Amino acid sequence: MWNFVKKRNDEDECSRFRDSLEELASGGASREMLEHSAACEDCAAAADELLESRELLRALPRESAPAMGWFAPRVMAAIAAREAELRQSFDAWSVIPKFALQLTWISALALMLAGTWFLQRPNLPTKPATDITGEPVQNTAPLTNDDVLVSLAEKGS
Repeated sequence: MWNFVKKRNDEDECSRFRDSLEELASGGASREMLEHSAACEDCAAAADELLESRELLRALPRESAPAMGWFAPRVMAAIAAREAELRQSFDAWSVIPKFALQLTWISALALMLAGTWFLQRPNLPTKPATDITGEPVQNTAPLTNDDVLVSLAEKGS
């Protein structure tokens, strides 16, 4: 049981050590942390890996600041271009309802004027139909089938 408790304490110390590795890397390590890293091989290896990775990252050039100089204006320009495109298409379609309203009023006025013109135009007397010689044609068309038969019988006799 003693080993279990000791092992549990070691695990707590290791977890605390790994949580405070940033302090160790920045030079603000406490005496207890230094003693633990000397005694525990796993924690010493983790501290060495952290220090090595920091050294490798320091060697890399910093390009994040110049990248910000073109990124934000480019994104904002793309957003502005898209908004202008949407606004232009909206402006084109917003004219149609205004035009439709005017066209409706013009059509209603034209129908009203045409209706009043047809209703108020004078009735001119129609000329009687004439034949080739200019004589008026008398409409003697039979009205029923019986009249047709009677007229045919009269012509035949």
